Order: sequence, then structure tokens, then C-alpha cells
Amino acid sequence: MMIEETGPTALGPAVLTSVAMAAEGKPGSTVVICTDGLSNVGLGAFDEAKSEEDLAKINEFYEQLGQFAQSKGVTINLVSIEGDDCNIESLSKICELTGGMVDRVNPTSLTKNFANMLAKPVIATNVVTKVKLHKALKFRNEMP
Repeated sequence: MMIEETGPTALGPAVLTSVAMAAEGKPGSTVVICTDGLSNVGLGAFDEAKSEEDLAKINEFYEQLGQFAQSKGVTINLVSIEGDDCNIESLSKICELTGGMVDRVNPTSLTKNFANMLAKPVIATNVVTKVKLHKALKFRNEMP
């Protein structure tokens, strides 16, 4: 059995809509992007980049989307199919910003990968930690 991608991929609008919907829920929501190809239609389409400036704008779109998701406590995971062009370098930034995972998978093991991603518990979101030390103590490798 051979799996083959066909048709356009409007990844930017799909991710934007998914993150906006998840942001309406409780912090700790997860969006899983599963793509078999390059975003080539609509907002955030890499195929429409004709210059380095265009590519920078597209990367900025995904970075802002990741920052929005992070501010709402939404984790974004990316699953892409091995052997297909998906521009992981740009898309992985939204996963990094939100604490999500990036996986390139064999299409026959998709269900296992989804199960692993969704099993990861959310411990906390939007956390700020303040540590007070006695003046005689200090953190290792901390610059004065």
C-alpha cells in the first residue's frame, strides 16, 4: 500500500483556526498538526515566498502564532510524514515556543505517535518561579 499526498495544503489557516479554538478552552490544551506536505496555499504558504523578505514574513507569522499559543497555554505538536517536504525548520519553532514535540514518522506508525504525544501530561502552563536564596548561597555558574 502506497500513501501519496494530493492537492493543496492550507496549513497556516488550519493551524491558526485550531490554535484559536484551543485558546478558548483551558490552559493545557493541545493542537496536533499532522501534515504530509508543504504549506502551499493561503496564509503562511511557503510556496508563495518569492524572496528572502517573503520567507521572513511567513516565518514571522508562524512565530507570532506560536507566541499566541504560548500565552494561552496551548501546546502545539507537529507530526510530518517521512520523505515529504514540510519545512520543519520553520514549523518546529511553534512547537519549541509551546513545549510541543516534533516527529517525522513512517505513515504506518501514525497511531503510535499520536498516542505518545497525547499521553504527555501537562504539568503547568504560564508559570513564573521566584527563588529566594540566603545571602550565603548562590547558584552554580551564575554570573555576578
